Amino acid sequence: MRSSAHQVQTPSRRRAAPGAQRSPVQLELFGSQPGEPALVPLPKAPRFDLQRRLNRLTGGRLRSLELTDNRKIILSVRSGRVGNRAPLELRIHRSFTQAPEDVLQAVAAFVESKRGSDRAREALAVIREHFSIHRVSSRSRRLRLQPEGVALDLRELRDDLNERYFEGRLAVEITWGSAGGAQRCRGRKTSSLQLGSYSYEDRLIRIHRVLDDPGVPRFVVEAVVYHELLHADMPPEVRGGKRFFHTPEFRRRERLYRNLGRAERWIGEHLPELLRVRQGLAAAKRTRKR
Repeated sequence: MRSSAHQVQTPSRRRAAPGAQRSPVQLELFGSQPGEPALVPLPKAPRFDLQRRLNRLTGGRLRSLELTDNRKIILSVRSGRVGNRAPLELRIHRSFTQAPEDVLQAVAAFVESKRGSDRAREALAVIREHFSIHRVSSRSRRLRLQPEGVALDLRELRDDLNERYFEGRLAVEITWGSAGGAQRCRGRKTSSLQLGSYSYEDRLIRIHRVLDDPGVPRFVVEAVVYHELLHADMPPEVRGGKRFFHTPEFRRRERLYRNLGRAERWIGEHLPELLRVRQGLAAAKRTRKR
């Protein structure tokens, strides 16, 4: 049987020679990992349910479906013959068995779209976002969490904010650490201090240790934790293949934290002091490594 398919790889692509048989679609997010298992047997019910849903979205074209546990390739698809209505054979990561309708619509749009088209790029962004949030991360099992600090236990702040603003529905970990990313305050010239970050992959909030001090008001730490909880509750919007994190709706909800203005003013007034604390923490870390 003649086979037709197109290929999308990250980080590099190779163009097939004219008339040559092309490989299945492969979405590669990570470098090659020797010994990576191709398939993991799973209960039949989730696979059949996913096949039924995707078959409906592709107009009955899905002939076969295999679930994988491959962290390198999200999905691969092959069509049985040339033509717009060719039957599809799909292999896809198991995390998509619980995917909402909009994500499965993106899967259907991607496998039916022309390579490199705007529709394919937009669908691909949605697919990758879902995979990033829901895949089982082996790295997360090695994370060392340190939520209890000198001045505050971050778990208590997280739980309190979760109940007050999110109806207790968020399930995320939290720890003190030196990494940051989502909330940032800037000083003069190129000086900057990242006070907090949220990892969608690990469902983990990190708060910079410069805030772990009795002299830092509780409402300041709360404001940073609340900001990161919002990221956990509001995945980025995808428009034109790009992700937007701080949308107008995000900023509207951020202002619901009652002490946001006070926290921003305090951070602005104490930024030079916080930067000095960061330098001291970095120096102490370098000393410990010697």
